[in-house]
Amino acid sequence: MYFGDMGSNIHTMFWTGLFGLLAAAPVYAVIWLFTRRRFPAGAGIHVLRYLFLTYLICVGMMTLVPSGFDAAGGANLVPFSSIADALLSTSEVALQLLFLNILMFVPMGVFLPWVFPKLDRLYKAVLIFLGATLLIELLQAVLPGGRAFDIDDILLNAFGGAIGYSLFALVSMLAGKKEALLREKIACAAVLALLPAVALGFTAAENGREFKYGFSYTLMVPEEAQFTGQEEVPRTAMTYVRAVSQEGIMAGLAEKLSIAGQPREDGGHLILEAEGGESLTVFPDGGWMLHLRDPDGFPPDEPDEALAADAAKFLQEHGFWQEAFGPADINDTFGVDFDGTERVNGKQAVFRAPENDPALWGGIDILFDDDGIYEVYSGLYQYAPYREAELMPPGEALAEIMKTHRCYVAVEFGTVTSHPQKAVLDRAELVYDWGMSAAGQNLPVWKLSGTFYDHGRQAQGYIMAPAIRG
Repeated sequence: MYFGDMGSNIHTMFWTGLFGLLAAAPVYAVIWLFTRRRFPAGAGIHVLRYLFLTYLICVGMMTLVPSGFDAAGGANLVPFSSIADALLSTSEVALQLLFLNILMFVPMGVFLPWVFPKLDRLYKAVLIFLGATLLIELLQAVLPGGRAFDIDDILLNAFGGAIGYSLFALVSMLAGKKEALLREKIACAAVLALLPAVALGFTAAENGREFKYGFSYTLMVPEEAQFTGQEEVPRTAMTYVRAVSQEGIMAGLAEKLSIAGQPREDGGHLILEAEGGESLTVFPDGGWMLHLRDPDGFPPDEPDEALAADAAKFLQEHGFWQEAFGPADINDTFGVDFDGTERVNGKQAVFRAPENDPALWGGIDILFDDDGIYEVYSGLYQYAPYREAELMPPGEALAEIMKTHRCYVAVEFGTVTSHPQKAVLDRAELVYDWGMSAAGQNLPVWKLSGTFYDHGRQAQGYIMAPAIRG
């Protein structure tokens, strides 16, 4: 199962844990000072209690530190709704957060009965888990920082804690260190028996969202669809492949930009820092970012035409220019003042590849402040011809995806709806879209356009369907 940039998550958890260990030291010293006579303990118990305090500090950091996103009005009071949305959505992040919400409280379930031996019943532990995570959610709702109350977080955290408690209890029982009632054994076994079901749910969600060539599942797939357009189409089409490695991209960019040094890995990214303060980052997907210096945060004075010319000149001088680029789009870039209000603090020149060029996809963004260019971001991907593949006619491709309802759909009814009743598609266009293709490949895709119907409403939209047979 894919959980996004797991390397970055591990990096964050490592530093959070290190901070927790350091922060727990003075706190535990104060607690020990006031409780040493009433609760004497050996060295092993002190270590256990210290680790438990470290864990609690880390949980507080992960759940109460401001997220940087505005979640005002985003409270969820409907049980299982967020869970269902995550399992059915196309977002890898949503599925990852679902998993991490369970995982975060598993240590709590292990620590509690270990630190407090009198906590010898699963239902008592679950009540503590529910209370602890309810307190966290209430604090998230009232503290500034863009976090919102979600009842599903309470359920997921409590389930994670129950898993941890059950693992500890059953190991203790098997080791003969704990006597337990039959009902306690049954309760713990029942919790652990749910683990295969949870794993199956995550797997089903992953398989449901990832179709051949990386297509995503969406609730907008119509219940019924037909293709009424022209079926006379090419029998074959070329596929394209992007074979340059992350290391190869970094080496090529460093040579072009004359940046020397040894790149380091950070959360899956390759980062090369120059002595002059420049930094070059290559992302796992092959995109890259060049940071030239810190922005001052004021709008540049040049007119848009001059900015576009400066951006094109920079790309040409450094060997990044593509003849297929059209004119640059000039946009404002925004920052946030200390009072939370947005302000314009620069300009952005955006160069894009042609929409249906199979060998070139994406674009390059160049950011300006009043001193000039300070950052270049490239999401431009180049491909080479790979092999010829047999195409399915549009009608056949539509019939295949309707068997599983796994595809990408774009349709707007003005209000959110799921599963339109019907789609009548009369136009088929063979397109290349890396965003809808397998990692490292650019494959032909049918873009089937037409009219979608839903309970008396109708709207224009399209379905993206795999075009390659087999």
